Amino acid sequence: MINNQLKSEYVMIINTLWGGSLQCNSIENISEDVIRLIDEVLSKIRDGSTAMIGVHAVFEIFYNQTYSSWAKVIKAALDKADTHASDWIAVLRGNRQYRVVVNSAALGYKSPVQNALYKAAGFM
Repeated sequence: MINNQLKSEYVMIINTLWGGSLQCNSIENISEDVIRLIDEVLSKIRDGSTAMIGVHAVFEIFYNQTYSSWAKVIKAALDKADTHASDWIAVLRGNRQYRVVVNSAALGYKSPVQNALYKAAGFM
């Protein structure tokens, strides 16, 4: 089970990816389905931006260790460096070379994530 601190991180990731445009994005609506979809987006971003290793030492957390879930990566980032996954995404978006990786992953998952949030909020 994921705690509210980690759910809050997922809320920030969603806001960072979609600029606050997704409705029902709140801690109480971060369901297992939402987590699974965001984990897929994060994996696509990491896989597409692997060449970024070394740009900033803090981001070693996202590339140099294998974790069993993205929730564990996010928790490690919080515990080790008070770093948020949304910060990592923002840095990638700030680099012309990697912006397309983030935007492509976000575009492909916007509707499924919105639908999962609606479902968790009881609208579907």
